[in-house]
Amino acid sequence: MYKGKQHPRSLEGFKSLFDTLYPPLCLFANKYLNDMDTAEDIVQEVFIKVWEQDIQYINFYAAKSFFYKSVRNRCLDYLKSKYHRSVIQSPDIDFEKIVTEEFFLTQLTIIDTYSQLETAIKQLPTKCERIIRLSLNEYTIKEIADELAISKNTVKSQKRIAYEKLRHSLGSLLNIF
Repeated sequence: MYKGKQHPRSLEGFKSLFDTLYPPLCLFANKYLNDMDTAEDIVQEVFIKVWEQDIQYINFYAAKSFFYKSVRNRCLDYLKSKYHRSVIQSPDIDFEKIVTEEFFLTQLTIIDTYSQLETAIKQLPTKCERIIRLSLNEYTIKEIADELAISKNTVKSQKRIAYEKLRHSLGSLLNIF
């Protein structure tokens, strides 16, 4: 997690910023491009540009905002490019929709929510984490019990423990789910 006290220009601070923002930025870019390889390339390009230009930020939230807007703009540039229109031909992309601020904010909210949920799930005890991940993949209690070779009561009790911990760490965010 990015530590706001570190200056992002230091190698340690920049690495921390990269480690924190890279995965959600890739998911965010993929919402525009529907191509994870290209999304990763674009996010890497943005990080390289920031490093090379020695761009500095007041705090983590300013950096986060800058990166999301930069990635969005780079994705839109890519989609508008002659190469993309002539070679890939994506008639299913609604350019008018994806250039709107509403689309940007919606995708930002989705990715940020997913990132917070993923962080909270990773903090669960191992058994709880495995059960919650299977549950989120729509496994029934019986299927989870069979998969993990445990009783249905153990699954129920571990889910209850997991939800209590998630409720505590996510607060009102859990109500979205």
